[in-house]
Amino acid sequence: MLQVHQVSHSYGGSGWRKSKAAAGKVLDNVSFDLEPGCCLGLLGTSGAGKSTLGKIVLGLQKPASGQVTFEGFELYTKGRQGIRKVRRDLQAVFQDCYSAVNPLMTADHIIGEPLRNYERLSPAELKRRTGELLEQVGLAAEDGSKRPSQFSGGQLQRVNIARAIALKPKLIVLDEPISSLDMVHQTLILDLLSELKDSIGLSYLFITHDIQAVMTICDRVAVMDKGQIVYHTDSPSSLPSAEHEAVQRLVSAVLPQHPSLRTSWV
Repeated sequence: MLQVHQVSHSYGGSGWRKSKAAAGKVLDNVSFDLEPGCCLGLLGTSGAGKSTLGKIVLGLQKPASGQVTFEGFELYTKGRQGIRKVRRDLQAVFQDCYSAVNPLMTADHIIGEPLRNYERLSPAELKRRTGELLEQVGLAAEDGSKRPSQFSGGQLQRVNIARAIALKPKLIVLDEPISSLDMVHQTLILDLLSELKDSIGLSYLFITHDIQAVMTICDRVAVMDKGQIVYHTDSPSSLPSAEHEAVQRLVSAVLPQHPSLRTSWV
């Protein structure tokens, strides 16, 4: 479904600050594939290049070099018009559920936005569809009249997920979708994402620094460090025993220091 081939990207200074010294390589020759119905975890610390790669996959940031191909269509060869052809099949859920929505809109309006952009529906049909989507993510159809300030963080992230699945996309890029939530809501959102993946056949690119989250939801994991994929596995449960230094840094950030307390992970 998705092929990322030798993608590199840099951010540099501008004007009088622009120089080779100012330029920083964020991605360095990154390649991976994602199959239909799969959840690929993109795991790494802050600054590893994960979010930049997510923007490139979504068609929001043209890479300096390399190719991104979605269902045989190369995203950056035909400009914005080309990206629009696959936009409805590529959706996103971001970390900050509040900044991802217009605070003046109701949930019905937020969820219905992609439907209004891509489909011609009567007001009654649009209302019915948004109500169904709210129920699909564990909320009530009546919640459609609420504004973002009337939801908890976990509930509003469900609204964002409902918006992301409204067009029945093939791939959703999840950029730290649970990191701003408490542990109870993190678990609930991960359970919801797993259920949606199985029930409607979604594929996910799950971007996170949370090793426990990728072990819960992901089928495969690629670990990023300093703009490169340095480790990958088809067995996420094996991550705690991986010997790679970048993986062990992530493991050590979660696990107790004493090895005798790590038995539940291995």
